[in-house]
Amino acid sequence: MLTNEQVAAYQRDGYLKVEGLFTPEEVGELSSDMIRIIEEWGQETIGWHGPWRDRYLPEQERQNTKAVFMHNPHFYSSAWGRVIFHPGLIGCVQDLIGPCVQWHHTVLHGKPPELGTPFPMHQDYPFYPHDGLDFVDCLLHLDDAPLESGCLCVVPGSHKNGPLEHITGSHTAPHLPPDVYHPTKVKTIPIPAKTGDVIFFSYCTIHWSDANRTEQWRKAVRFGYHHPAMRPTGHNPNDPYNNIVVTGFKANQQATGN
Repeated sequence: MLTNEQVAAYQRDGYLKVEGLFTPEEVGELSSDMIRIIEEWGQETIGWHGPWRDRYLPEQERQNTKAVFMHNPHFYSSAWGRVIFHPGLIGCVQDLIGPCVQWHHTVLHGKPPELGTPFPMHQDYPFYPHDGLDFVDCLLHLDDAPLESGCLCVVPGSHKNGPLEHITGSHTAPHLPPDVYHPTKVKTIPIPAKTGDVIFFSYCTIHWSDANRTEQWRKAVRFGYHHPAMRPTGHNPNDPYNNIVVTGFKANQQATGN
């Protein structure tokens, strides 16, 4: 599915954009169902809370951003249940982490028009830490994501540093310390995308995104996949940890003696 050059770029940079991975027909069905999910089940919020907002937004905008997050859209739509097995999507993940792949999550990050929420610099690792690095986030774009819509921005090669300490607590979503990690202090690469494009990135890749200041939605859905031998950190090794295996066969490590 991916070329050797693409795989090498992902390993070097910690991210890779694959253009047009989903056809207009595929995106059309998914987008139509997602719009209905948002209308019938969604709830608009200001987005992530935390002191980081003081460093990313003018004072008059800090409490006025808008966001819609939808976890597990397959609870509402069969199309969103089928898509986690999408051959093109899974084929790319296989090329990055191996032939057997386990699904972990699906979640919409929707930025409504005019002031869709930004996200501070962070890794995804603190949100779902596992005991390995073969964890790939896949960002499917349901809308065009030009720079001014708050497209994904990454720090190339940052995944090689592994998990970093984040600011955490009940008052905030996990984020990297703005005094050190901020777009004005660390060079980042924006990744504008078109509808149907998918950005693959390591859950240790540092990334962020600005506010959506356009008159259009910026809807992107993240799928998380990992090697099935990985387990959440702190998980009792005697307790089962299973989720949907989207391709391949999950070996019993105890039975094989590994």
